[in-house]
Amino acid sequence: VMRDRARIIRDNDNEQILGLIFTRFRNVDDFNDAIADDLFLSERVAGFAQYGEDFAPLYRWGRTPPVFDGNILEHQKKSRFGRYTIPNKQDDRVKFVFHIERPNPAPRMKERMRDMAEHHQARNNAAPRNTLMAAGTYLYIDISHPAYWRAQTITAILFPLCGLALLVVILYIRRLYLKAGEYRERIEAQKNLVVLGTAASTLAHEIKNPLLSIRLQTGILRKLLPDAAREELGVIDEEVERISQLIYRVNDYLREAEGERLPLNPYDMLAEIGRRLCGRDILLPDSHKEPLIYMDPYRARSVFENIIRNALESGGDEREVAASVSRNGGAVVIGVLDRGKGIPEADIPRIFDPFFTRKSAGTGIGLAISKRFVEAAQGSIVFEARSGGGTLVKICLPERIIRGAARNAG
Repeated sequence: VMRDRARIIRDNDNEQILGLIFTRFRNVDDFNDAIADDLFLSERVAGFAQYGEDFAPLYRWGRTPPVFDGNILEHQKKSRFGRYTIPNKQDDRVKFVFHIERPNPAPRMKERMRDMAEHHQARNNAAPRNTLMAAGTYLYIDISHPAYWRAQTITAILFPLCGLALLVVILYIRRLYLKAGEYRERIEAQKNLVVLGTAASTLAHEIKNPLLSIRLQTGILRKLLPDAAREELGVIDEEVERISQLIYRVNDYLREAEGERLPLNPYDMLAEIGRRLCGRDILLPDSHKEPLIYMDPYRARSVFENIIRNALESGGDEREVAASVSRNGGAVVIGVLDRGKGIPEADIPRIFDPFFTRKSAGTGIGLAISKRFVEAAQGSIVFEARSGGGTLVKICLPERIIRGAARNAG
């Protein structure tokens, strides 16, 4: 719209300027005099010239070619009034050429006109009106349009910028929409956790009392019944313990994930858990012994125990279960390795879902708890296939740097 409006204004200005030029030129003997007292014409007319039939200059004023190239007219459309319109590429000027068809003047008259044109050219490009109008075959007028050029330039720059700005706004709105969707999902998840937590707490409280009664009764029966019946009582005790552990783990999953974050050494904790669960030191020789992480000790222990127990239950040789501690770009990477059956590719997207398990005696809550605790400490946990078979679990946590120790090391 802006370009069309500017183009219409330019065309109207052209007609107005041409009308004023021809009107004023009839009343004066010099083109300078024709526009000297008109600020509008002085600013807009850049050149005025007349050329003979052979395109030789008869009169030049302002910005005009010394010799007019007649070949230009062959590619331009001529109006019925003998006018050619020649815009330039920058759209800041428009040239008009009028072909004035009249009988050629006598050679002596033509020579006299040229002498007079040269004489007036030396006098600041002034020429008598009647001589030039009678002699010229081509009338050349150059009109400048700075406002139109500015409008074209502004639109040429502004439109792409507006398009880019619109694209940025759309992308920003899309990002806000996606973030709002994430927030809504988190709020819904938190609501579900609150509901689930309330139900689980109530259920756990209601189940604990019957479980306690069952344990008391099995203890009494173990004293009263003969030794042959005690094996069946052991099955009851195992099932009661399994239900108790499930209640404990559900409560563990629902509790506040961050806890009390403190600096702790994962190497020492993994060494202690390995000796307790595996009966040996499971840390690889090249493990780092000093790095610290910033995590609740109870929750860190829960995570490491869950991962090591899974490794022991993976179906591989328990002697192949190992752990490592390393540094990587400001993070502490804790690895737990096994030579088990691995994880089926179809199960990988669901391994952290609560209550998802392929084990007949598993609860499916341990990895979900581990993921919550690790992410609450600004870390991540991933499962990878181990070269040669088995699984590698990587836990990445930010390294805790003790300033005093860092200065001493430096």
